[in-house]
Amino acid sequence: MTFFCKKMAFLLHDSNKIPKFAPMKQKKKELMMQEYGKYFLDMSKLIFGGIILAGIMNVGFNNAVLFSVGGLFVFIFAYYGFYFYSKSR
Repeated sequence: MTFFCKKMAFLLHDSNKIPKFAPMKQKKKELMMQEYGKYFLDMSKLIFGGIILAGIMNVGFNNAVLFSVGGLFVFIFAYYGFYFYSKSR
């Protein structure tokens, strides 16, 4: 084992010492959760806009199927967006 690996093993097994980079990992995790939340909410808005445009343009889909399936996906993406965003705080 190298010196770095031995030092990390010592720090991780000693209950009195916390590695210095542990708060950084938590901050990075919170930032990633916030970004996932933003991404899913943006996807939800884009799907909603696509549903409205497809409904206006009458592209040949049954409107009931278009709005129900599209609404389901909007709800799923919005749910996960709010879920990840709430986990970041």
